[in-house]
Amino acid sequence: MQREETIGFIGLGLMGRAFSRNLIEDGYRLVGTDPVLSAQEAFESMGGAALPSPREVAEAADFVFISVPNSKISLECARGEDGYLFADPDKKPKAVVDTTTADPEDTREIARLCAERRFGFMEACVSGNSENVKNRVGLFLVGGEERTHELVKDIFARLLSDQIHCGAAGDGATMKVLINYLTCLQRCAIAESLRMGLRAGVKGELLLDAFMRSAADSRQLRNRGPRMVSGDFSNPVSTLDVLTKDIKLGLALGQSVSANMPLGDLCLPFYTQGQELGFGHLDSAAVYKVFEAREGINPD
Repeated sequence: MQREETIGFIGLGLMGRAFSRNLIEDGYRLVGTDPVLSAQEAFESMGGAALPSPREVAEAADFVFISVPNSKISLECARGEDGYLFADPDKKPKAVVDTTTADPEDTREIARLCAERRFGFMEACVSGNSENVKNRVGLFLVGGEERTHELVKDIFARLLSDQIHCGAAGDGATMKVLINYLTCLQRCAIAESLRMGLRAGVKGELLLDAFMRSAADSRQLRNRGPRMVSGDFSNPVSTLDVLTKDIKLGLALGQSVSANMPLGDLCLPFYTQGQELGFGHLDSAAVYKVFEAREGINPD
């Protein structure tokens, strides 16, 4: 069934395309923009219409979603003559929704800029990866005014299985930073435990089976443990580069509130060393390869 509303996407990477594909399947008309030509082409192959700029997306859409690598880029998408905030006032969207994993202060600044130009704004940070989004499973961490949430919550319900309204703009980003920070620590703990078991002579498959059937089980173990044991870090659903950004955001948040973060301080060097070794484009489970490298095992 073709729906009357048009939805725009600024950012057509893994997450943006996964959301867009599902909305197209639901009968929405999609417009979008991305600086990468191949991303535009993939979007158009799904049935979307690629446009040159965020401003033109905002003028063509009833609702605009943003899915870019970080909140500094999200700010850039708002500003300037091609920014969505400079859309024709008579054509501006009903609401702008930012799904980017953000620095909470950047989100608050975007919300302030939107309020100045009378744009409805809502953050909807995603707890989940592109594969989760493809399967419509995951959690929106929402921040912003309730009246704007009312406009978009039914679209959110189509896209993911759960949503929490965390409070004002920036509060959803804070929650997302905390969740991602914890998953960064978990990946290191899983990698360390698996390496210890393998060095002790336990077979990888047995290790995973025992961990998953015990109190040590977790979603992170089930998602990342098999990759670590098999050594297959291709076809990432979230890259080591992304997780390095996430743990840095967590540490910055902790520093801003004078929190004690000994585990984060210990884990960060494993992610940055992974980037230095050339693993940044691989699945985030590749932090495991840093543990191997520190044991003297040469990276592939």
